[in-house]
Amino acid sequence: MLMKTLTAKLFRFITPGVQFLIVSISLVSGILPAQNIDSAALAKKNIVAVRVANPPKIDGRPDEAIWKEAPAATDFVEYGPRNGTLPELRTEIRFAYDDVALYILAVMFDPRPDSICKELGRRDQVELLNTDYISFDILPYNDGLNMYEFKVTPANLQNDCKYSAIGQDITWDAVWENATQITDSAWISELKIPYSALRFPMIENQVWGINMWRNVHRYHEYSTWSWVDNKSQDIFRYYGTLSGIREIKPPVRLSFSPYISGYVEKNPENRNWSYFLRGGLDLRYGLNESYTLDMMLIPDFGQVQSDDQVLNLTPFEIRYDEKRQFFTEATELFNKCEIFYTRRVGSLPKNFFGAGDSLRENERVSQNPEQTRIINATKVSGRNSHGLGIGIFNGMTTNTWAKLEDTISGATRKVMTQPFTNYNVLVFDQNLKNTSYVTLINTNYWTPADGYSANVTGMETSLKNKKGNFQFFGRFNLSQKYTEGIQPDFGHQYVVSVSKPNGKFQCELLRGETGNTYDPNDMGYITYNNEVYNKVRFSWYDFDPKGKIINSQTNLQLLYLTLYKPNDFKTVDLNINNSITFVNYWTNVLSAGYQPLGFNDYYEPRMWGKFYKMPVNYSGEWRLATNDRKPFRYHHNAGFMNSPEDLHFKYYFGFTPRVRFSDRFSVTIDMQFEKDLNNYGWVTTQEDAYMIPSVYFGRRDITTISNILSAKYIFSTKTSISLRARHYWSQADYLAFYTLENNGSLTSSAFIDGQDINFNAFTVDLQFVWYFAPGSEMSVVWKNVINTWGDQLEQNYLADLGNTLSAPQSNSFSVRLLYYLDYQYIKKVFSKKQPVRA
Repeated sequence: MLMKTLTAKLFRFITPGVQFLIVSISLVSGILPAQNIDSAALAKKNIVAVRVANPPKIDGRPDEAIWKEAPAATDFVEYGPRNGTLPELRTEIRFAYDDVALYILAVMFDPRPDSICKELGRRDQVELLNTDYISFDILPYNDGLNMYEFKVTPANLQNDCKYSAIGQDITWDAVWENATQITDSAWISELKIPYSALRFPMIENQVWGINMWRNVHRYHEYSTWSWVDNKSQDIFRYYGTLSGIREIKPPVRLSFSPYISGYVEKNPENRNWSYFLRGGLDLRYGLNESYTLDMMLIPDFGQVQSDDQVLNLTPFEIRYDEKRQFFTEATELFNKCEIFYTRRVGSLPKNFFGAGDSLRENERVSQNPEQTRIINATKVSGRNSHGLGIGIFNGMTTNTWAKLEDTISGATRKVMTQPFTNYNVLVFDQNLKNTSYVTLINTNYWTPADGYSANVTGMETSLKNKKGNFQFFGRFNLSQKYTEGIQPDFGHQYVVSVSKPNGKFQCELLRGETGNTYDPNDMGYITYNNEVYNKVRFSWYDFDPKGKIINSQTNLQLLYLTLYKPNDFKTVDLNINNSITFVNYWTNVLSAGYQPLGFNDYYEPRMWGKFYKMPVNYSGEWRLATNDRKPFRYHHNAGFMNSPEDLHFKYYFGFTPRVRFSDRFSVTIDMQFEKDLNNYGWVTTQEDAYMIPSVYFGRRDITTISNILSAKYIFSTKTSISLRARHYWSQADYLAFYTLENNGSLTSSAFIDGQDINFNAFTVDLQFVWYFAPGSEMSVVWKNVINTWGDQLEQNYLADLGNTLSAPQSNSFSVRLLYYLDYQYIKKVFSKKQPVRA
């Protein structure tokens, strides 16, 4: 009966949408006939680098003799919007090398140099700018999995990142040189990429995978030297090769980055300003041609951008993005199996809230650090010529103490909130044929003083066939928790999927299972366990321009979720979305969701054995973005969720205008509003005289407003100033209270006073950065933080903002100087011959 009802409801919901999609696809597909492609022009290519005795001067001028001798990589092929056709403009690229570096000369011909887009920005922000660029993708092991990307813009701005089997690492920074000039017929870029920035096998004849991407932004045109099919997710399989590099040796890769920073700070609990200095060192050493040691001694993260804190009424921990460079750079191996959440290292002490529970009469908490102090962090990572990647991470935090003060006598005492803790990750990752891989990873969390350790072991593999039209993905994780004198806890999680990842039609079938005792949260992050997850997805991609449409994408996804133990029903969730980019480069996205049998929420009650039954509901969203090449860019989002049976209705909308006043100055405002009417959620759990618990829910209206002002002024590619100011305001107005019954329904209960919430988070981050030498920088940062929490609701936004700004706040002003020292440069300076004395 359940399946019959479900099938009928899904059919009624799907049929109109499917009919509309079929008609739309048929109409769009008939606008233009398929284009014939010359298969010879689309074959993989090879370019040869030539050895030079004297390296070219990196000045953006193609006048050295070597650039006239080196063969040119030409015949670029358009990637988008018209895949497989000849691009509008011609490109020529040449390669040279010596024992120190790879040299590149790129000439991007353009008969209208005054129309070249060249907005300035900060390093690694090229994709967000209104600018042309040329990108060099280098795979030294030619393995189709691990790639180094170097981008250059006409304004001489650098962008570098790494790619691996699990995605992109935009935080990776190498030390390399480039120079650019714009002539009357082209823009020209010259690069020097030292071998110390790359990892490559120690063999006589190097053959590197390579491709070059050119972006002509005013045409929204992307072209590649070696053709790439834009209907395939596996782009590396189309890359060409760079040959001719012979008899080079990986250099000694040793660099030091000492730093010193000074802080002036004032916190609400202290009347006076505090002053202090910090100093430390980052060390990077190439153990061999494949593996690198990174070590951080006495780290300083005081200048990291403030977290975007939110009002959290859910039973789950909020996951914040990692912004500390050491934990974001060269960490792709450690992200396998999703069991290492780097924010755990140096996070909130485990017994932070226990400080308040330890108070005696007349005592108060005078000091309670919100972060454990990292005393050392070390990682070793890399990949050898056989495709074996090895990663080792170890971090240590010292004892963390809260200080309690007697308000009468002034005496103080300390309470430990977290003892010395060691964090360790070990991973082995082997490349296989056809850009496949297999991974084994282990994380270990250890607090010796508590006699406690947590261990999670994971295995993951991705297997693809030669054509790249079939993929199998599998993962199995095992969690183990050991406490002295207590029986250990074990838990498991697995995910398996098969998919067709290329072509216009793509699909995926996935099943995941998370056991009820699986817990990786000492070093990882998971919101909830005890779930079985089944998904089927169908996707239709059309990247061939037709009429008014440049490209489109449609996805249909069906989810079926149950508990793992017992096998109780959670929900059936149907989602459909469509994205279309038009010839004016406006993008329109529509999506809809439907839960025809409602949703059984086993987590909101905060007690196993209880659940809240949310009735049938449906949702929709509309997003629109205008052409980002224009000085004024506009983006909006609007959506809703409706559950008619319990009158639960949520709607939200947001506007994000951006104005680019010049190639140096731009301002963005992100304004978001959300109203959640008749939202039902947990309030408290109480026990009666017989220790029988009762779970109480509340019906509340939640209003949330978030405004973010971002502005930047770029003086040059080396210096910039940026401002980010955020005000987040969320209120929960409780209207009624209920007792949660065993069948998931609610019955009226007495009103519980004092539950209303008024939460504000206000932050300002103002930063000036000067890259005064390769790899070296000076940064000046001012940070302001205000957080308020109360039960008095405010109806006026400006009044609330005024109250927030007048609340106690934290201020920090800091200056940090970091200098990059490379062993090769130091050796060169000290090895110079001294003049002979007469």
